[in-house]
Amino acid sequence: MLKAIIVDDEILAIDLLEAMLQGNSAVSVVGKFLNPLEAFTNIPTLKPDILFLDIEMTEMDGIEFASKVRKLSYLIDIVFVTAYEQYAIEAFTVQAVDYILKPFDRERLTKTIERISLRRKQFQSKTTVNLIEEDACISIENFHFHVHSRRVYIDHTAFVLSTKEFQIFFFLAQRPGQIFHPTDLYKHIWAEESIGHTQALKAHISNLRKKLESAPGHRAKIVTVRGSGYQLLFES
Repeated sequence: MLKAIIVDDEILAIDLLEAMLQGNSAVSVVGKFLNPLEAFTNIPTLKPDILFLDIEMTEMDGIEFASKVRKLSYLIDIVFVTAYEQYAIEAFTVQAVDYILKPFDRERLTKTIERISLRRKQFQSKTTVNLIEEDACISIENFHFHVHSRRVYIDHTAFVLSTKEFQIFFFLAQRPGQIFHPTDLYKHIWAEESIGHTQALKAHISNLRKKLESAPGHRAKIVTVRGSGYQLLFES
């Protein structure tokens, strides 16, 4: 069972989210905090797997709090729960797993927990299996994708990407010039329907574009085809 803590400066929001989580046998709420500073001091003791985090809080905003959590030595999956859509890009710069808008949708929340649970099981199996498994490398143009470790090199220079950025880039790089609608691309990467929520995809695409633009000798770019979707192009 996954252990979760909730950090939000509105008690009603905490109670509502906890009530929804209580109906899910895969997760248990081990801590609830109105004050993010208090939550941070309790994380080493509680050792949560998931952090459900509001963004606009008085003591410390959620983005800053998430940045502090990311410096801890163990894995915590951060899920932002907020009424404000405009923070999505910032949220994924601190490697959030998901971004859920209030009011909460039970089905959306359930899918998020299922994805985190599956991700953690896959991570645990890969940490043992990949110790003896050769890290296959697939080269596309001047990018070298190490599939198992999810590392990318431009010629011999490391190109640092988050897990989702790697998945999106690798998927598109194998299909240069092909256009993917956001909902279809989301389904390929997250292995589920977007249910109208593609903020996470847009945020990762934005981050990936910035990294590609600043990459040494960059030759790849992600283009938005108006009304159709995204495509990756390699420039000569």
